[in-house]
Amino acid sequence: MKHNKYIPTISSLYVNYAFQGIAAIIVSQNMSILRSQWGASLSQVTLVLSAVGLGRILSINTAGLISDRMGRKPAVILGIISYIAFFIGLLYSPNYHLAFIFSIFAGFGNAFLDTATYPVVVEAFDDHSRNSALSVLNKAFISMGQFVFPIIVRFMLNNHIYFGWTFLVSALCMLINLFVLLRLPFPTVSNGRVVTVDVNDTILEAYKPTGAKFQIEGMALMVFSFVSVSLFNIFITWIPTYTQSALGMKEADSLTWVSIYSIFSFVSVFVTSFIVSRGIHVPRFMMFCTSVTGTALALMLIVPNYYSVLFATFCVGFFAAGGIWQLGLAVLLEFFPFKRGLITSYYSLATSISVMGIPYLTGLLAEKNINHVFLLILILAFLGTFSLYFVYRRYQEIFHPQKKGYQ
Repeated sequence: MKHNKYIPTISSLYVNYAFQGIAAIIVSQNMSILRSQWGASLSQVTLVLSAVGLGRILSINTAGLISDRMGRKPAVILGIISYIAFFIGLLYSPNYHLAFIFSIFAGFGNAFLDTATYPVVVEAFDDHSRNSALSVLNKAFISMGQFVFPIIVRFMLNNHIYFGWTFLVSALCMLINLFVLLRLPFPTVSNGRVVTVDVNDTILEAYKPTGAKFQIEGMALMVFSFVSVSLFNIFITWIPTYTQSALGMKEADSLTWVSIYSIFSFVSVFVTSFIVSRGIHVPRFMMFCTSVTGTALALMLIVPNYYSVLFATFCVGFFAAGGIWQLGLAVLLEFFPFKRGLITSYYSLATSISVMGIPYLTGLLAEKNINHVFLLILILAFLGTFSLYFVYRRYQEIFHPQKKGYQ
């Protein structure tokens, strides 16, 4: 792997994901200041956050087509430019209407980066366990950005430093990374097919019919994509409210559960990457992760105490948010190796629907009873397990037909 010429490219692409993680929380971390600047209510600020999901939905299919037809590098460039527009535009928006428009650019950036970066990782290596492990590392950089950024914001607030520097520095860092990427090599793609890959620059054909059916394993993995993102997004949004209600914790203390979750998630990325690199059966591992998560959430609802909440936080952070979304995409691209950018866009579309719709749905449920929110997560976890069961069976039939009994 150390001789692969695409390692610097992949490393630079990972840097983008640190700032993607920051972009996802930069509004919430500066909520009071931005509300004042925009003259907006809390619900109007929440509307700005939902624009990211709208941007993904509007652009994801186009991003996939551009990635396949024009190449991975142009798609990455468009993604970085979109995020720069988001950071600068959001900072200088005088009202929430304009902020909403610039938040759509974050959705554009997310779509373009996803439909280019994940295929690059797959195309740079012909070892499935290796490229699956590397795909998981994207999550580490997202977690890294989200772990470091709140610390920076807290330091700036305590020292009365202008909040806008975080927006400006983020945009500047992405601009610098853009110039770096312009000089780095990318796998050559023609009409969705890889022309050159791997360390020896051999000519390989990416299109190898597998017998997979998108209406079966493709749809099952799209359901999983929706479920996977919903699990940890709902959890980190509502676990403070749940602990205040179920355990009687003070608001300040309840917020620490998000930090605990982040630690488990960050550690899990590297553990998952190591396990996958050792050749574990990925669909079976994913099915195990969603099953454990669902079981832990059920225990927390049945026996709500500090230890059950800690166990559930560990399971959601370690098993649901440690990179299995990326593993699901790697499996999908293994099933459908042709037009990877477009296939990635379909997978990400399910994520976009979750990002837009789930916050509103959980808000309605929370108004009635916070337990209903976590009952929804529980149902989603087992729905994910059910969908992965079909993926597991089809994976065995297609890639290991000599093995009977799906062992």
